[in-house]
Amino acid sequence: MLLVTEDFEIDTDAFELRQAGEPLAIEPLVFDLIRFLAENSGRLLTKDDLIEGVWQGRIVSDATIAGGIKSARKALGDDGTEQRFIRTVRGRGFQFVADVARRGQEAAAAPPPKPQHLRAALPSLVVLPFQIFGAESDLEALADGLVENMTTALVRVPLLSLASRSTSFALKGRAMSAADVRRDLGVDYMLEGSLQVVADNVRVNVQLIETEGGFHLWAQQFDVGRGPTTLDDMLRSILPRLETQLVRAMFKSLGGDSSALSARQLLLRASGLLSLKGWHKDTFEEAADLLRQAVSIEPDLALAHAHLALILGFGHRVGLLGKSDELVSEATDEATAALRLDNMDSVTVALAACALADIGQTERAVPMLKRAIDLNPTNGHAFAALGSAEFMLGQLDPAIDNLKHGIAISPVDARLSVWASVLALVHLQRGEVDVAKTAVLEACQADDQAYIPRVVLAAVHLAAEDQDAARAAIGDGLRVKPDLSAYEIFSLVGRRTGLFLEKLKRSL
Repeated sequence: MLLVTEDFEIDTDAFELRQAGEPLAIEPLVFDLIRFLAENSGRLLTKDDLIEGVWQGRIVSDATIAGGIKSARKALGDDGTEQRFIRTVRGRGFQFVADVARRGQEAAAAPPPKPQHLRAALPSLVVLPFQIFGAESDLEALADGLVENMTTALVRVPLLSLASRSTSFALKGRAMSAADVRRDLGVDYMLEGSLQVVADNVRVNVQLIETEGGFHLWAQQFDVGRGPTTLDDMLRSILPRLETQLVRAMFKSLGGDSSALSARQLLLRASGLLSLKGWHKDTFEEAADLLRQAVSIEPDLALAHAHLALILGFGHRVGLLGKSDELVSEATDEATAALRLDNMDSVTVALAACALADIGQTERAVPMLKRAIDLNPTNGHAFAALGSAEFMLGQLDPAIDNLKHGIAISPVDARLSVWASVLALVHLQRGEVDVAKTAVLEACQADDQAYIPRVVLAAVHLAAEDQDAARAAIGDGLRVKPDLSAYEIFSLVGRRTGLFLEKLKRSL
């Protein structure tokens, strides 16, 4: 038992919080949070500490943690202003500041203090303050804004533990090696860079470095025009390419053996597989198996349910995983589970909603996709999925706008070949054959191993009355997918056009 000042007792055997000897009615999670904070009284606990100690390593949102802290304070008669029991250390974590006296066996069994910076079970990153070369007065504000906005935007990368903005700015002016960063912050990757004026542009150099050996994983230079949109232009140039490199590094860090991976590591492997190798039959089958393992190990992992729902739903829609009532039922169950577990995470909501649209629940999916965008306006997949759903409902103008925006803010996403193919189909339905051709050629260029854009390209050539080009396009589709079926063709371009393409396929 822990005896806390001001008449509170935490009974770790009876799982009770008592005030003046009377038990208080609180939720089990709130009790666990108060107990963990009190057991580590005086020690600064990071968000990762709380996730590990209270949520047993499950992925939870910042809003969930904040809600737990608020409920714990309320139970103790505390609030965010006085902070007599639980103090917020902005940007770093929380600290139990009331005196705690131990009695009974807990005094001997109390856990030893742990280091402040813990090695995360999943990859972690800090965005360091950018250096400035030159005396231009606007560069410092641009550099600070770039770091702050990148830190905010990178929260959207699933399964990446990200050091806070305040942690980053606390290092401003300090020269730190990769070894220093790893020792002091316990992160796997660091992003550093510099800004300088070159002619009429701001030149941004960016480097992604792994901290264990100090090796550069990626470096690129960007020249952005100076003006009122300079910061936004920097972010649009850097973030999509950086995300791709981060996912690649995170994926490779897992090694080749999946037998000993945790649920979250299995999820990371599955999502990385799709991001790096594209949306194909073999990647879908492998990713679905990995995700089924993940949800069996950790049933409360919302993001794993959402990813699995998407793979099953889209796999059903285009025939990659076949077509069956069982597939639809499983996709529905996984999407429902994801939303029940976490409806405040933009990625989770968007993936689940996209899955529901793919299995025919389009009208239900649209408001959910709009909610995902409200939760995170930088979620390119949510915009593209909303555009696809609107296309299914015959809402062609908003479909084009949302698909274009999703592509613009995620120009190197692995799903680009799918998004641009849908955009081409929307233009084709509007009779804009030349615009459709431009879009689908970009889709083909985005992924040489994707059959979907090649089937759509064949349909566009048919609309342009170029049968030879259509035959060549469907032949290229067979190169990618030799077992391309009539159903897979029909699911993309409709039965009428699909019958023509099926005849061309048989003539090859």
